[in-house]
Amino acid sequence: MATPRSPQCPSLPPELWIRILSYNTDLTHLWTTCRQISHSFRAYTEQVFAESVLRDTHIDFQLEKYNLGGKSKRPEIPTSFSHFELGAKLHGGGRDKSVAWFKDKRKKGDVAGGAAGMAYKRVMQRWEENVRGWKPEMPHYTIRVGSVVNDTALPNLTINIADREIGFDWRRMFQLFFREQQRLRILKQKWHSSTAAQIQRNNARLAKGEKLAAADYPPPWPAAEVEIRKEVRRARLKEHYKHDEEMLWAIDSLAHFENHGAVGGSGTAFKINPDLPGAGVGEKWFGSVNLVQGLYLDEWSCMHRTDTKVEHLRGEGEYDLSVS
Repeated sequence: MATPRSPQCPSLPPELWIRILSYNTDLTHLWTTCRQISHSFRAYTEQVFAESVLRDTHIDFQLEKYNLGGKSKRPEIPTSFSHFELGAKLHGGGRDKSVAWFKDKRKKGDVAGGAAGMAYKRVMQRWEENVRGWKPEMPHYTIRVGSVVNDTALPNLTINIADREIGFDWRRMFQLFFREQQRLRILKQKWHSSTAAQIQRNNARLAKGEKLAAADYPPPWPAAEVEIRKEVRRARLKEHYKHDEEMLWAIDSLAHFENHGAVGGSGTAFKINPDLPGAGVGEKWFGSVNLVQGLYLDEWSCMHRTDTKVEHLRGEGEYDLSVS
């Protein structure tokens, strides 16, 4: 019977592991990989996020009822970390800190361009309505974690309008946020592999004197990135509406509604196709095309809002979009 080997070096104290992990600048890897190593590493990683990353997280709530496009800055409520809500006592001492509160830290006179009186109340009312009426297809906010922007869910979202604060489960928020980052990263790697293979096949055909059609050329990365982001976003919606048969049909119908044409080196031919499977006269989803149209507009609006936020941040510093 083999005797267990003794460790070659003594284990490091938690304080050193936390310090080491804090130097990992790949937050997606830190949350989705390092955090999964063990119960201890989960605690160390979450401590890094609680002490550092959460302080570099910003959530901006848009006040417009509809996104009308354009790249100008629109009225919004900016919030950043304020404090943890102290919950139940833990076995090891201390209290649970599962709820983080983010606050609009501006002076009241600076809100919405100095709006006061009834104007200020209308701004607060719109913010509260957007928070309480949250839907995954139209969150009305963007989340920025470090240099990455997205609009994933804020679990258990609540609002204290009197103090201009919102609270949510920050661990679950990071789980949803970085899960999508990981999915985007994996799909990007797959795209690069399949594109390289397609180019290799094209070169072999060209060497034989064959002619290539427009559809033989892979789409450029900017066009492919948009489709990858849609794929990940739609998976998010399908998970939320997994018990709603009509919504699942509508989400799946988005690809038919877009009705992409031939894909070539110059981009993608595109037109709207309202003739959706299952929505014809006498079929199960007849009369539900407007649901698909609404989802399509919400998707465009949210992706445009995220891209616009990134552009504004690039103007203030150097930030990159989500797929890395």
